[in-house]
Amino acid sequence: MKQLVELKSQKESFNKLNTELIFVFREESLGVDGLKKIREKHDPPFTLALDYRKKSSAGYSPTPMTFHNYVIDSEGVIRHVIDGDLRQRAKPAALINALKAIESVGK
Repeated sequence: MKQLVELKSQKESFNKLNTELIFVFREESLGVDGLKKIREKHDPPFTLALDYRKKSSAGYSPTPMTFHNYVIDSEGVIRHVIDGDLRQRAKPAALINALKAIESVGK
């Protein structure tokens, strides 16, 4: 949840970059009820999704305990991958820099 809170603190920076953040949870043992509790506790301004059986998301973190972040452009192309693991997740600055790089290419 630390990453969710850190990213929430940069909400305005993400809004200025016309960005939508989507969190896909795979390890949430309480399923949809767990996502509801997360939403109630943290009130994230982001989309929360669940792939409990890891059918779609497994390819994005192919080894156990990987928590990568993907920066995808408006055409659906993965432009940046920021590696992460259980203890170290992508920081807001890394995501913002990746988004700015995409934005500058599009100009």
